Amino acid sequence: MVIPYVQYLTEAVSRVYKHHGIPTAVRPFQLIHSLLVHPKDRHRPQGIRECVYKIPCRNCHKTYIGETGRAFGVRLQEHRQEISQRDVRAYTRSTCRSLAGEQNKSAVTDSVNHVIDWDQAKVIDRESHRVDRWIKEAIHIRKEQDNSMNRDEGSYQLSHIYDNLFAPKLSGERQLDRPFRQRLQSRPKRQQ
Repeated sequence: MVIPYVQYLTEAVSRVYKHHGIPTAVRPFQLIHSLLVHPKDRHRPQGIRECVYKIPCRNCHKTYIGETGRAFGVRLQEHRQEISQRDVRAYTRSTCRSLAGEQNKSAVTDSVNHVIDWDQAKVIDRESHRVDRWIKEAIHIRKEQDNSMNRDEGSYQLSHIYDNLFAPKLSGERQLDRPFRQRLQSRPKRQQ
């Protein structure tokens, strides 16, 4: 039997096995090869395709959730270009009025009061099927609730039946829906 070498423990286990007539061989617990050699390169997050991603604000706790079937880095670059094009425009009273009704491609561009933290943008989920990816995007947007910069609930209209599943849990309490909680509170207490 081959067992890994752990100081003091391996010797004791070997003696017990030897007493029962089982021969043992020892191998190192960690090899230098396993510590140094990594045959596969790590994936850069910029190259990840078919994903749901999160872009936070530097000044507050709000985030933008999006999805793309293309490379994450390409979509992130598109967001950056759209914001830089917005910032370059000369704003006069008339252009401000005309731009007020205009809706940009993404809500990140609409967020004038936010400073986007591009370095903290990250992939939060992956899905190769487009509709499933839309559902995951909607779930992540719903989980963010008030902390979301998104102007809508994503490409997939997720039913509000699932809201209790995504609500933050109270400290150790089981979460109840509002009508059920109200019924419990309005119920007369039993006398003993």
